Amino acid sequence: MQQTNPYNDVKLSQFKMWLHDMATKGEEKHFEVYVNDVKVVPRTNKIEQMDDHKAYLEDTTETVKVFVYNTENSNRYIQFIFFIEKKKPIEHVEAIHAPQQPQGLSGIELENRINERLTAALAQERERWQNDLMKREFETCKKDLADAEEYIEDLEKQLSQYKSKKLHWGDVNLGDVASVIVEGMVKRNPHWVAKLPGGDALAGLIATETTTENGTAEVVENEVVFKKKTPADDGLSEEVKAQLGFLKQLETHFNQEQLDKIMLILQSFVETPKNIETVFELLEIKK
Repeated sequence: MQQTNPYNDVKLSQFKMWLHDMATKGEEKHFEVYVNDVKVVPRTNKIEQMDDHKAYLEDTTETVKVFVYNTENSNRYIQFIFFIEKKKPIEHVEAIHAPQQPQGLSGIELENRINERLTAALAQERERWQNDLMKREFETCKKDLADAEEYIEDLEKQLSQYKSKKLHWGDVNLGDVASVIVEGMVKRNPHWVAKLPGGDALAGLIATETTTENGTAEVVENEVVFKKKTPADDGLSEEVKAQLGFLKQLETHFNQEQLDKIMLILQSFVETPKNIETVFELLEIKK
């Protein structure tokens, strides 16, 4: 494809403005410039290099050709040919008597105006692009804020639930475990209760209840000795089994005197829970 135009500053400025418009619309062009079929500007997309060909213009130059490509490596092009018109000699007398024509804008002035228009258009396009970018960033920030507020609300609910639990270790209620421990130890050691004021009757009641639960019991020297259930009688839940396993670990690791002291400590914690934190700090237990 070929287009022909006269060579002058106006046509060159219009051509450069077209290249700017294409780049603004995302259709950037690459071009080469020839002077009298000699390549003087290698293929490039830098529009300002278009004027480099002027250094090669001579009085004998007839054409300036511009090959425009859609991509850097494309072989298809549009050829623009600018013919340089030769100036005809004008007789001096005719010049004197020739009527004066209204003088229009010079090529430089027209090019300046075109450049101003290009600058304004580019500034407007840049402002529009920046506004679109700010809108997208604003929407992203709004979504991030909503997600953060939802996450904070969830954390507050979890914190509220945690505060409502007096003693928890993960999903295990330590208060319930302590209660089971104390209850189990007391049932196996009713003599602890007997040492308390008015505890004799309670110790007998505990011994009777334990006997009912486990089936049989033997009395040796005023102490109640219990027999373990048989596997057939084992109808305990997994939670109770876990608690009993914990009690067995206590019995394995501590002697009777130590178990007595542990029971007293747990009883003190039940009566005064605030002592738990004091003991925790004294033992320097790391969380």
